[in-house]
Amino acid sequence: MRLIDNIAIAIPDAVAAAASDFTVDTNVIDMSNYRRVAAVLVLTQSGAGTATVTLKQSAAADGSDEKALAFTSYLKNETGVTTSALTLIEATTLTTAGALTGTNTYVFDIKSEDLDVENSFRYVRLDVASLSNNTAAALFYVAYEPRHTAGATDIAEAIA
Repeated sequence: MRLIDNIAIAIPDAVAAAASDFTVDTNVIDMSNYRRVAAVLVLTQSGAGTATVTLKQSAAADGSDEKALAFTSYLKNETGVTTSALTLIEATTLTTAGALTGTNTYVFDIKSEDLDVENSFRYVRLDVASLSNNTAAALFYVAYEPRHTAGATDIAEAIA
């Protein structure tokens, strides 16, 4: 089976030309058809800066009942250079501290069993606040481990 038969890629917002244009309340990802989602955040920094990242979960697609979704680790590359090397960071919060200039990448692996399923929470999103010294920002989600077999043309929609 091809990779595209097992994943859904969702880009909730356009790449922002400036951090101030990056939407904080991104569209949510519906995890009811997937067991895992990788949230990938890429920031270009013009100088040392910070951005606070929080994972959110909700039962409503509009996020009206959202609450924080705890995480214990994430992957990062704050070297400011193009590389595929990611470092595992064990932490429950992320405040970027990246290189003075360059591109910094952060990856969060979200598991459906970590959601508050008893209260029908099935939507997740990555929330970015207080972006500073970031000149561009991009966010995309890769939903994987589908709950049902499907081909690339009929894979379940991930973004709500």
